[in-house]
Amino acid sequence: MPFDPTVCGEVPSSHNTFLTALLCVGTFLSYLPQHLKILNRRSSDGISPYFILLGTIGAGSNITNIVLLQFIALQCCTVQTLGVCVASLLGIVQVCIQGGMFYITFVLYMAFFPEQSKYIAAEETEETDGEARPLLGRMQRATLEWQTALWVAAAVATHAIVCILMSALLVMAVGPYAGPTRTWASLLGLFSLCLTCMQFFPQIVKTWRAGAVGALSIPMMLMQTPGGFLFAYSIAIRPGVNWSSWISTFVAATLQGVLLAICLVFDAREKRALSVDDRSAGDSQPSPAANSQPSPAANSQPSPAADA
Repeated sequence: MPFDPTVCGEVPSSHNTFLTALLCVGTFLSYLPQHLKILNRRSSDGISPYFILLGTIGAGSNITNIVLLQFIALQCCTVQTLGVCVASLLGIVQVCIQGGMFYITFVLYMAFFPEQSKYIAAEETEETDGEARPLLGRMQRATLEWQTALWVAAAVATHAIVCILMSALLVMAVGPYAGPTRTWASLLGLFSLCLTCMQFFPQIVKTWRAGAVGALSIPMMLMQTPGGFLFAYSIAIRPGVNWSSWISTFVAATLQGVLLAICLVFDAREKRALSVDDRSAGDSQPSPAANSQPSPAANSQPSPAADA
């Protein structure tokens, strides 16, 4: 179906435009604490590779979904003023910012994967008279966790290539408004929903078992949990979008609230333990007054009778 400029008359309301613009800025800022924490720690320890896998693939699916479903907004920019065009594209920009920032989290996770968790030493052995003897030299083999991280990176790259190629072929072959293209977009939205529903479970389990927050950023979750519900609402009220575009964001916000509650409990417990340790260390140290007080034997002066 060719592009019809007459369908470009529907413009987002000023309320929706302001809310979406505010959420775009808030989404960008909310990911910065997580990125900065990984950079400052120089480690992504404590973050589940399956959380990264599901979140990144879900973000890529969500970006493709919103671009295809709102492809009309991209074409309408050719006949609209700059202000109306920007207002119409904010929905796409909003989802792309969220997905792009999670992709950056994925890159930081891989770049700052703990070195001590990548490889373990393994001795080569040889069979001599039925007995295994170690050979000179030691080899290193990748740990299961590092192998999983490499598999995650390969899966993320493969998914991105499939989404780009499949979407481009459908748009060029049958058009952006044809049934197969819309069905592909809706399937990606449902796929993103399923991944988002599962995304936080591996991280919740990993954090619960570790009993520590690790590299997770509590300030990020404090901003994103309430912002996620606003995010879902702002997407849902945009023209041309169905429930498959916003339901994954709503589910993610709910599960992230559960993870936030767990992290707050562990963080408070850790701070309380550190406070107790500091008080115990202070009580065990002798006071300066006790150290400086001379002993009676050292200060005793010889009596006159002893001199005589």
